[in-house]
Amino acid sequence: MKILLATDGSDYADTALEFLLHFPFPGDSSVILLAVIDERAFVDAGSVELTQAQSDELHAVRNTVREEAQAFLDAAAQRIGERGWEVTVQLRSGNVTEEILAAAEESAAELVVIGSHGHSPVGRFLLGSVATQVLMYALCSVLVVKQPEAGRPQPGTEDEHWRLLLAYDDSAPSHKALELCASLSLGDRDAVEVVMALTLITGFRQDIRQRMNPVWQQKKIAARATLDGAVVKLRGSVPEVTSRLREGASSSHEIIAAAEAAGSNLVVLGSKGKSALQRFLLGSTIGNVARHAPCSVLVVREG
Repeated sequence: MKILLATDGSDYADTALEFLLHFPFPGDSSVILLAVIDERAFVDAGSVELTQAQSDELHAVRNTVREEAQAFLDAAAQRIGERGWEVTVQLRSGNVTEEILAAAEESAAELVVIGSHGHSPVGRFLLGSVATQVLMYALCSVLVVKQPEAGRPQPGTEDEHWRLLLAYDDSAPSHKALELCASLSLGDRDAVEVVMALTLITGFRQDIRQRMNPVWQQKKIAARATLDGAVVKLRGSVPEVTSRLREGASSSHEIIAAAEAAGSNLVVLGSKGKSALQRFLLGSTIGNVARHAPCSVLVVREG
């Protein structure tokens, strides 16, 4: 798998790097390590005329920023190389989101990994403008890595095994997400829970009638059969697989609640959006899960 890791040397970026180093990607994966210097911080808008001394100082600051960026890129590249993966480094200048998206397309990356805000409700809601835009506009899959709850170990370590939640609806994108989960080199103590959420109409207590309706009962039987089929497909490559059917007014709420109940450290779900308009709209389910999930989120797009 060709992976692009966007980093800025922040704590969020360090968390994303640690996640990448511990996640069971295929052994032949390669990593493009990217840092972008936001040139807007150094561009004179023309409203203020700089003296020569001020211009020289601005130039010196720019050089310092580039040197620091190169230093944390080199340090991160060394760690990735020690994992046995091929790694290349890119230092670009410009609009951060635009450069990440451009680098992903130019390199034909299959996955963009980016750090975002942490576990707290405020941190989850804010997600981060760069992460949000990359999630919306990237043509490939995107992994948004959130900082774990205070005191909780890094996933993939001896103290915190992988507990993946796969949101499944039998669509082509969810099949792609299932294939990715099946391709991972998970350990004996790792687990995947496959969750399907059926949407209820809760206004005026319509959910009570809906649950009693024979058509709804048949829908639930079909959904459980679909879940059983997904479990069978995963069982050959995943040590522990379980499934759960949930009902509620919002599929995103049910996915988030399932992740919280299971103590998941990664939610995996497929994205139906392929056109520019679909990617812009993103989808309420993916947007809500990405913002409010208590853990990192991997959005799988069809190649």
